[in-house]
Amino acid sequence: MAEIGKYDHAPIERKWREWWAKEKIYQPSLKSAAKPFYNLMMFPYPSAEGLHVGNVYAFTGADIYGRYMRMKGFNVFEPIGLDGFGIHSENYAIKIGKHPKEQAKVSEARFYEQLSNIGNGFAWDNRLETYHPEYYKWTQWLFIQMFKRSLAYRKTARVNWCPSCKTVLADEQVVGGICERCKSQTTFKELPQWFFKITAYADRLLEEIEGLKWPKKIKTAQRQWIGRKAGINIHYPIVNEQGTRINEGRQELEVVCFTTRPDTNFGATFVVIGPEHQLVGEIAAKVSPRERKEIEKYVVQAMAKTENERITEGRAKTGVFTGCYALNRLNDYRIPIYISDFVLGQVGTGAVVGVPGHDLRDFQFAQEKKLPVIRVVVGSDGDKSAITKESQVQEKEGQMINSDFLNGLEINEAIEKMMVHHEAKGWGERVFNYHLRDWLISRQRYWGAPIPMVECPKCGWQAVPEVELPIRLPDLVDWQPKGDGRGPLDNAPEEWLYTKCPVCGGKAKRETDVCDTFLDSSWYFLAYPNLQTPEWHGQEQPFNLEIMKKWLPVDAYIGGAEHAVLHLLYSRFVWKFLSDQELLPFKDKPEPFPFLYGHGLIIKEGAKMSKSRGNVVIPDEYMSRYGVDALRLYLMFLGPYDQGGDFKDTGIRGMKRFLDRLWQLLAAEPEETETNEALNSKLMETIIKVDQDLAHFRFNTAIAALMELVNVWKASGKMGRSEKLGVVKLLAPLAPFMAEEWYQRLAGSGRVESVHRQSFPQADEQIIKAKDLVVVVQVNGKLRATLALPPQSQWDESSLSARAKEEVKVRRWLEGKTIQRTVVIQPTPKRQGLVNFVVD
Repeated sequence: MAEIGKYDHAPIERKWREWWAKEKIYQPSLKSAAKPFYNLMMFPYPSAEGLHVGNVYAFTGADIYGRYMRMKGFNVFEPIGLDGFGIHSENYAIKIGKHPKEQAKVSEARFYEQLSNIGNGFAWDNRLETYHPEYYKWTQWLFIQMFKRSLAYRKTARVNWCPSCKTVLADEQVVGGICERCKSQTTFKELPQWFFKITAYADRLLEEIEGLKWPKKIKTAQRQWIGRKAGINIHYPIVNEQGTRINEGRQELEVVCFTTRPDTNFGATFVVIGPEHQLVGEIAAKVSPRERKEIEKYVVQAMAKTENERITEGRAKTGVFTGCYALNRLNDYRIPIYISDFVLGQVGTGAVVGVPGHDLRDFQFAQEKKLPVIRVVVGSDGDKSAITKESQVQEKEGQMINSDFLNGLEINEAIEKMMVHHEAKGWGERVFNYHLRDWLISRQRYWGAPIPMVECPKCGWQAVPEVELPIRLPDLVDWQPKGDGRGPLDNAPEEWLYTKCPVCGGKAKRETDVCDTFLDSSWYFLAYPNLQTPEWHGQEQPFNLEIMKKWLPVDAYIGGAEHAVLHLLYSRFVWKFLSDQELLPFKDKPEPFPFLYGHGLIIKEGAKMSKSRGNVVIPDEYMSRYGVDALRLYLMFLGPYDQGGDFKDTGIRGMKRFLDRLWQLLAAEPEETETNEALNSKLMETIIKVDQDLAHFRFNTAIAALMELVNVWKASGKMGRSEKLGVVKLLAPLAPFMAEEWYQRLAGSGRVESVHRQSFPQADEQIIKAKDLVVVVQVNGKLRATLALPPQSQWDESSLSARAKEEVKVRRWLEGKTIQRTVVIQPTPKRQGLVNFVVD
């Protein structure tokens, strides 16, 4: 008989952790697996401080699901690795004065130690780190494939610049003018950069969202970021004050404005171009010196502002008149052209036509510049009066007026008719406009994969021959960024910096920027199954296509909503590109992550965890004091997994007490004990409940069901050995160490196959004790009694009515009365019944 006492977690955790690793309990055969299931937690980057309790929360939920699916008969593959290149790791190395390569070794050891301790069922043989050359060799290969197919290109562009991180940022890494990583205010720089043409995939990235089983808010975030709008580009000739068209050489100047509301064009009273628009210089060259000076002064001021400052709602609209006009060919009206900072050069065409009667922002600008306001839409209120205040601006649906051939039409009809008219006249063309911009790949930092390109004075930019990959990151003493727009690799030794041009054999210089770390993480899930294949160690391409067909796409992808745009969008793009090039065998499978579960966020005593608040919870102390199983159960019990919860020390102590009670129940009784009927019935109910809950990530309610079972067990009787084994299997996905200990103790003498390779228990529904049927009895609609009736009996309307009349509490309300009518609803196990006597 096992000893009675408390759960002494430390030696038990150590014992089974070592045994699981030795026996490779969680390492499936990637070639011969009969029922492959790829269960993946989003790629973690290794914080130098190691895991905090929020990380453990995310990993635990993913692991529980993987363990459950393994017990349901699947060959679960749950690999692990580190997204260790990039700004986070490099900034920490700068902070502590350590080379990032050396710090990576420390962070890796710390992170993997913690990941091992938390009890997750990782396939450790398929471990990878993005900063190892054998991995970034294939990141560089991916870059070259993009370049060979004209999807990687270099151009000088006005890009987001973080003065703190001292590097450029992709649009997706700037939120409201703030660096997504360090929270500093961003600015802009004109720099030559490498881009991936993700916009070539914009329509597919948008349309194929529909079939994804993802959280609604993440799908919405991707749709909004791609931001496709159907509209028309209208071409307006540029004229001077006298109405004469202005030429640039033999070409007439024109301004092209994108709009989704061409129906309002009869109400256009100004055009605005952004300060970065190419027309600014061309127009400035055509106007008077005084006007040119005003333009140049305004442009300098506008370009000094952040994007967030330029588009903030409610601020005063500024702008300068160019001295030129756009000719509205609908009515030959000369529309003044302004330069204003509220129009962004990278949005649409960088020029907008202003209709102040039907757009609030346009109205505000018109008021500031004292421009006319023309009403061309009447709303449902029938107001046709002049628009003189913001509350009158008609932005909703209505009927056209003051619009010639559109008069009387509803706006949707008018939009279509106006588009047809402009296209027929050759004044415009229908287009889709997108918020999505091409993916900025270059980073002026050290700790990243070198971009595998060289520049030859004779041949231009060329890709490095693939047989030379990886282009290894050189060890630099002076590796910190200077913020001058050049990457630290520009100071690399000449033997690294200069090489032969792969075309002419002449001297060529290597690209000294490194890849965005999101390129590393855009394909890592493809690498995991291939780490032991010949292809991975070859030179042509990294993927074994048979392995890929067996294991991909990922069956369950689990992560946080903070990756809604960046990582998820980039990974979808890379998957589609590689499939199109037949480098992956997935033309019939358009998405890498068909199912995504978004986990919630753990806070500490009502506030988001952060170093500045001093409330970051490191899990090591709690694992040492209460055990890994108690921490796992407590985190999952805080609330629904997709919502997170508030971490409090008192809660984990309660979970430790629960495990101690369960330990004592498992240990206290002799194996030959037979389980009583009521307890066995409760066990079967619990099996059904936990099975359903784990399948749908309802970990908190699965734990609650186990707690109810333990309470019934403690109160109502003893449990036999086979039933105890059922309890232990229910516990296994949630508390793996204690479950393994008790499975080995109960299953037989000597070491047997792990509980984590056993089948999930099945309920014998015949054992479940039928619950009484509940019937509410009313007299004239007022409750007079509640009956609990045995479910074995047949209860028709007649027998229910007779049984209700026998009830003492009911009889007194029927005495001396005539029953006019009886309403009966028969009870079921899931619904209470009703008997209502209607009396005079």
